[in-house]
Amino acid sequence: MKSLNERCAIFVYEGARLAAIAANAPIIPEPWEDRESDFRDQFMRVIEKQRGPGRSGDPRRLHDEWVDAYRAMGWTYGPTRDRAARTHPDMVSYDLLGQLERDKDAVFVALCEIARKWIYEGAIP
Repeated sequence: MKSLNERCAIFVYEGARLAAIAANAPIIPEPWEDRESDFRDQFMRVIEKQRGPGRSGDPRRLHDEWVDAYRAMGWTYGPTRDRAARTHPDMVSYDLLGQLERDKDAVFVALCEIARKWIYEGAIP
């Protein structure tokens, strides 16, 4: 059985994937189960933070933290997303992102809030 935090992480990740598909975004991430274990581990740490009192509702700040986390996993800026080379075109300052990428960050914030409020252990009494 998956932990509450992992279930929330999967919800946020897959919800963001669906939003990218619906928006016809240039980058559609792979399904959760196909992601690298280092990515899943860091994503679950982000979700744990986003579910707690230290959460952030600022897409700009979260984007900067995402860039830092990707750098720590060995990713660098590249004109295209390439999992093998670990390059990603969104590894730039928030001000240089296009509207679809900014929207993606705002959707992430919203999905984290949904997970925080409405995904929980057990039934409501």
